[in-house]
Amino acid sequence: MDKSVKPVIGKYVIENLTVGMYDDPLCIYREYIQNSADAIDQAVSIGLVEKKDASIFIHIDTALKSITITDNGIGVSQNQVVSVLQNVAESDKEIGRERGFRGIGRLGGLAYCETLVFETSSREEATKSVMTWNAKELKRTVSDRSQKEDAADVISRIVQFKTAGEDIDAHYFRITMSGVSSAVLLDTTAVKDYLTMVAPLPFDSNFSFRKRIQEELSKNRLVVDDYTVFLNHEQLYKAYTNYFYVESSGKRVKAGEIQDIQFFKGVNEHDEVLYWGWHSVSDTQNNQLKPINQARGLRLRKSNIQIGNERRLANLFKDPRFNMYVVGEVHTWHKDLIPNGRRDDFEDTVAIAELREKLKPVCNNIQAVSYKASELKNAQKAIDDLQTLRETVAEKQQNGFTNKEEVRQTEELIERKQQKAQQAERVINKFRETVNASEPSPSKHVLGGIIKPNLPSVEEMVMPFISKSPLRTDKLSLKKDQRKLMQRVFNVIYNALPKELAETVILKIEEEFK
Repeated sequence: MDKSVKPVIGKYVIENLTVGMYDDPLCIYREYIQNSADAIDQAVSIGLVEKKDASIFIHIDTALKSITITDNGIGVSQNQVVSVLQNVAESDKEIGRERGFRGIGRLGGLAYCETLVFETSSREEATKSVMTWNAKELKRTVSDRSQKEDAADVISRIVQFKTAGEDIDAHYFRITMSGVSSAVLLDTTAVKDYLTMVAPLPFDSNFSFRKRIQEELSKNRLVVDDYTVFLNHEQLYKAYTNYFYVESSGKRVKAGEIQDIQFFKGVNEHDEVLYWGWHSVSDTQNNQLKPINQARGLRLRKSNIQIGNERRLANLFKDPRFNMYVVGEVHTWHKDLIPNGRRDDFEDTVAIAELREKLKPVCNNIQAVSYKASELKNAQKAIDDLQTLRETVAEKQQNGFTNKEEVRQTEELIERKQQKAQQAERVINKFRETVNASEPSPSKHVLGGIIKPNLPSVEEMVMPFISKSPLRTDKLSLKKDQRKLMQRVFNVIYNALPKELAETVILKIEEEFK
């Protein structure tokens, strides 16, 4: 090979690194926020700003079709701006420690606007640097298939750089996208929904388990960084809430509540932490959470930024649908767990294979708890049904049955309900034995709450033989022959009309002849 020939990187590579890089335009918010988070970390580490005073501001102007993202992190010094902001796929960030390290995420915005501007200043420099990318011209150039050009030459032509005066104490980085073409990027509701699950945000103070999670992290000497992010002046928090919801008549209705949370942790053979996490435990954990529950699913995170979506870990369950029975997070730390370029998974390493293998028991336990919740709910219902039937039969025996057919049907129903209740009682007793013989856990505690206290035994609810129970006509003020005739009338009504209507008619007749 002739090494004197310099390889040419064609202009179409720019298309792959912008519009072709992400399948969801909203991903650019994640890319810019992770860069801001790294800049804030650097500023905090050198004492330039306190973490509590560091913020990321996102402003969306739908009328002007513009987006601005600003942070008060370390900024970029003037002598580094060109190399840092213009060079592609080149970064000084350390893989495994900092969030953005490939040097391509900042290009994402080029696919969705006409002009992309980077403004930055670092402390003790009385200047700000402004780099403007003509995204409109870039797209025109790349789409022109008749003209071959080197990618570097294209970038040099569409990028302008200038400086201006600035406060010597200022330190910031600002991104401005003008002429935004994507409607979803300007939709504040969609952006908020996205960021409250993907971005490295704190929990809302109204989330009851926030303090428990923080205490457990501290006990394990682990740190999950979060950042103050504002969207049009509203501070954003993770979307976790205390309740689960369903949609009814277009409204959000409470359908359950997180009663506890289960923590879990995994290490490798060198005792290095691979993951730590938590998931919800609820007595309603016998059904999939509906899509209206924004935080549903066990979510994978690195540096507190979501990897993939709510289905990323579904394939670790024996039955993938059970990933949607809980809410929760799996935080990863190991340096060899490296997000891929699209951040929809990790790169293929020994660490990711080990992570997946060690997470399977956690997922299997969630599935087992969900099965057990369903089994115990059905068992409790079987006993409740028998108790209800017992009360109904007692009332019938007092007031009389409508006819012999109702007596026969009731006897068959009693037999079926008693058999189901006996099976249910065995399920409940077996569960109680298991709980008493094992270490307590949030899951066992919540599952135990499904079973009502002071539950009567099925034997105590066994009903007496009812075949000789009185009929309703026996209580009417009629002669024997008249009662027989009225019984035939009742039978016709009972068989011909819907149950509720038949009961209403028979009651009227009883009132007339009592």
